[in-house]
Amino acid sequence: MRSKLFLALTVCMMAASLIGCSPRDTETMAKAQSALDEGDLENAAALYDAAIEEGKQLQACYRGKGIALMEKMEYAEAEEAFLKALDSATFIEEKIYRDGMAEDIRRYLASCYIHSGEPEKAILIYDALIDQNDENALLFMERGTAKAAAGDLESAKEDMDKAINMDRMNYERILEIAQTLEKYGGKKIGKGYLEGITASGSGNMDPVLKGKILYFMEDYKGALDLLSSYAAQDESAALIVCRCHIALGDTAAAKEVIDSFGSKADTSAELLNLLGSIYMKQEKYADAAEAFERAVIAAKGTPELQTTLYNRAAAYEYAGDFEKAKELFIDYLNQYSGDEEARRELVFLKTR
Repeated sequence: MRSKLFLALTVCMMAASLIGCSPRDTETMAKAQSALDEGDLENAAALYDAAIEEGKQLQACYRGKGIALMEKMEYAEAEEAFLKALDSATFIEEKIYRDGMAEDIRRYLASCYIHSGEPEKAILIYDALIDQNDENALLFMERGTAKAAAGDLESAKEDMDKAINMDRMNYERILEIAQTLEKYGGKKIGKGYLEGITASGSGNMDPVLKGKILYFMEDYKGALDLLSSYAAQDESAALIVCRCHIALGDTAAAKEVIDSFGSKADTSAELLNLLGSIYMKQEKYADAAEAFERAVIAAKGTPELQTTLYNRAAAYEYAGDFEKAKELFIDYLNQYSGDEEARRELVFLKTR
């Protein structure tokens, strides 16, 4: 079972601050944003094109189109849209946003460069942003991510150290940094950050967060001892407990945790995705496909949707229903057209 790994776009607070003072959206822009929020990426991109044709608020329209294309994994096209957004700002927009919009777009562009395998370009963007503001921990995190993606873990650690030192009690941020470094072969560095936290006892840390840290540290028994009593009431705790059971090879125990949620599990794409993964490990592929079908319903309008749609198609493929899998991969690629792995799966299915 394969899962998608995406860089977290740490621009939400900035984007929210921009919305409050932005000019009023046109009707077409509002429809485009609604489609983007719902995960209807193909329609969102088309609506932003229509909004661009209207010739109003081009910077915001190109930005929105870039985000839609980026989520579709069409990175070259997204980069072009973000560059056009930077070139489209009017004098009035620059005054309204006070360069906040430009910084937001540059951070999206930098993340896009990382995804497309051009982290060196991202580093240059972050260098310029940090020159303007060297007190923003997120910028150091993001530049550290770009450096890790470029294979320079030593320099990445220097940036991550700076981000951590700006708020040493932000354990959730430290865990996020460790998880990011792990993606690029730096798990040992990440463990080094977290060993200090677990050794110090970390005061009144939220038990679920501590459980996540223990899971990252591969202390599965420790995480189970800490969170088993929370799992029946707390979905976040249940997810960690399930993953620990799976890591220890006990898929039956993991399934029992999910089953204990009863019908409430149908509202959680994460729990249902995990249930599908358990069935995949047990080679119960028809059951996995059914679990992923339920997960798709729960994932509508959430960040889980892409992974869920991919998992559903893969489950049907493993179950031997190649026609259904082919149909689902075609639907998936209508939304996430830049996913080369899915495209290869579809080529394979067409030979079956």
